[in-house]
Amino acid sequence: MGRGIIDAMAIEIDLTKNMAELILQHPEIGRALDELGIECSDCIASQVDTLPDVVRMYDLDMEKLLARIGASGKA
Repeated sequence: MGRGIIDAMAIEIDLTKNMAELILQHPEIGRALDELGIECSDCIASQVDTLPDVVRMYDLDMEKLLARIGASGKA
């Protein structure tokens, strides 16, 4: 995986952007994390943490999270 841009079900997610930027650009990311009880949109750390950081901190499976984000974007 690493750094860079990934495609999650037809949306491009820049893994180098912080969570605040990502959620602003792609609200479906915030919705998918909220469903898991992870409230990045309300957290001050969203200004510095990236999606890989969140995956690591909460011991998430990136592929499953990306599928959830893709599904949330279709809702």
